[in-house]
Amino acid sequence: AMACSTHACAGGMRECAAHVDNGDGFMLHLFDAGTSAVCLDGSPAGLYFRPGRGADANKFIVENEGGGWCVSPEDCWSRAQTDIGSSKAWPPEGCPGMDGGSNGMLSNDCSVNPFCNYSMAHLNYCDGASFSGSVSAPVVVPGKGTIYYRGRAILDESLALLKELGMANATHVIWKGCSAGGLSVFLHADYVAAQMPTRTRFVAMPDGGFFMDSPAWNGAASYTPSYQWVAAAQNVTDNVNDACVKYYTPLNETWKCFMAQYTLPFITSPLFMTQDLDDIWQMQNIARVSSDCTHWPFGPGCTPDMVAFIHRFRYQMLAALEPLFAEAPHNGGFLTTCLNHCHQNTPRNWAQTIDGQTMIQSFASWFTAGPPQPIVIDGQLGENPTCAYGY
Repeated sequence: AMACSTHACAGGMRECAAHVDNGDGFMLHLFDAGTSAVCLDGSPAGLYFRPGRGADANKFIVENEGGGWCVSPEDCWSRAQTDIGSSKAWPPEGCPGMDGGSNGMLSNDCSVNPFCNYSMAHLNYCDGASFSGSVSAPVVVPGKGTIYYRGRAILDESLALLKELGMANATHVIWKGCSAGGLSVFLHADYVAAQMPTRTRFVAMPDGGFFMDSPAWNGAASYTPSYQWVAAAQNVTDNVNDACVKYYTPLNETWKCFMAQYTLPFITSPLFMTQDLDDIWQMQNIARVSSDCTHWPFGPGCTPDMVAFIHRFRYQMLAALEPLFAEAPHNGGFLTTCLNHCHQNTPRNWAQTIDGQTMIQSFASWFTAGPPQPIVIDGQLGENPTCAYGY
């Protein structure tokens, strides 16, 4: 189907999209022209929305889409030519597939998803900085063209539209996201929660977003300088957790508030975190171990030093998660050791169990009742026979 554009539809994207349905019920809502909420290429940002059904219509699940970050002006320019930097080719209907599409917690199949009748939104990610950037002037990339760093404006416009679409009357809101979208959940949980009606049960549910400040397996500097660049270039400091920024400002380390492990101690909203303790993306891009270390069993190229680093990485992440555990049962979690990256919308990961519970069973019981064991933690790598290793 041809992408529906505001040029082709006098009523704008909202009216135009409402006439298209491909079965999963998600319709594109592009933001009105003239707002500052634009993608890297300057095209209007937007979201996909499916209204809920029956008694659950006033309950919302909101997905923050993932897709990494752009880590230099040239990288951001290149990204602006793709669907995670431009809305020009977004289809008018159908949930995007980056985080699993309309599967898992975004499924409307009630035999699969206990939250199937909730109103659901998918916040499309096209700013390159986890919905956090705020640079008012266009950014000129020499020899390329102009790009825009407007993630916070996109977040704010998304919240305004969601309120129009019923979230102003929400009784329950599950604010979630995968990967870079999971990081967005950590960064903005308290900001979003503060905009909810006082009666709303709001929970933040980051998925695969706890990226560690860690060197590579051999001690070399790894991905942290990239986070530092994003934080500075996209001016994220005013747009992430206020308490974190206040703490790190005297130390001249406000870039840390663009990382989940430093933000976590300051979050006051209820959190249910899904995360793999040996996250495969982090093994590849932060630990930078051999590809023989990114499947199970390990291959011959996974050296003893690499294996030792992977085991240490798990314990270091558990140590960094102490603030999550300290606030249980206010917080909950489902922490696997399966070389995964994101669980919530990925059917292949839904069969994984810890202590006999799947992720969705663990979350549903915590969300509705608060079980005596709100955080379930997997054993060592290779111990869980239900693991579906890899992406």
